[in-house]
Amino acid sequence: MIFIDCAVPIVFIVIVAVVAQTLGAFMGIILTGEKLGPVVSKRGASVTVGVVAYSAMLAACLIRLQPIKQSIRSPRSMIAALTIGGLWLVMKFAAVQGRSYVGLDLSLSAILVTVDICLTAPIVEELFWRGYLWARLQARGYGDGLVTICTALLFAAAHTPDNFILFTHYLMMGLSFSLIRYFSGGIGLPIFFHAAMNFIVIRHIGV
Repeated sequence: MIFIDCAVPIVFIVIVAVVAQTLGAFMGIILTGEKLGPVVSKRGASVTVGVVAYSAMLAACLIRLQPIKQSIRSPRSMIAALTIGGLWLVMKFAAVQGRSYVGLDLSLSAILVTVDICLTAPIVEELFWRGYLWARLQARGYGDGLVTICTALLFAAAHTPDNFILFTHYLMMGLSFSLIRYFSGGIGLPIFFHAAMNFIVIRHIGV
């Protein structure tokens, strides 16, 4: 079964998440002890989690870079990929309109979190889910449809949603990026739309 073939990546992500969250918690405690304030402490913890987790994920992707390159195919329909991405951004923009507008904080801690969320996260997550894992499943002979659904499901689960609504949100997000990957033939557009979506969210609700 496809999820058995995903066992190694799943275990890897679980270990990385536990280590990253633990180190992030310690960083938060350290920054709180330095009396930098709760906001800076929270941001420091968040950046620490991102640095640890994304460094490990990026290392895994670089080790398997050749299979990722080989899994890149000619675009099936760039129009379909752009349409899916555009519709997803419109939906996200509409979803945040009811929330109070925060704007961008130009403090160092906020900039670090923004870079982590809008640049590092989209690149590394797409490399891992729509690059490494996609190539791994293709190499084991699974069809594009099953690979698309599986990567979307695991992407949603990896974000550890604590309720069904949040899980559905991440699942729709993962499915959108996987479909963009499928139609565009590569991970360039998924990275772009992932980054744009994250920027829309943090610009309205802050970091």
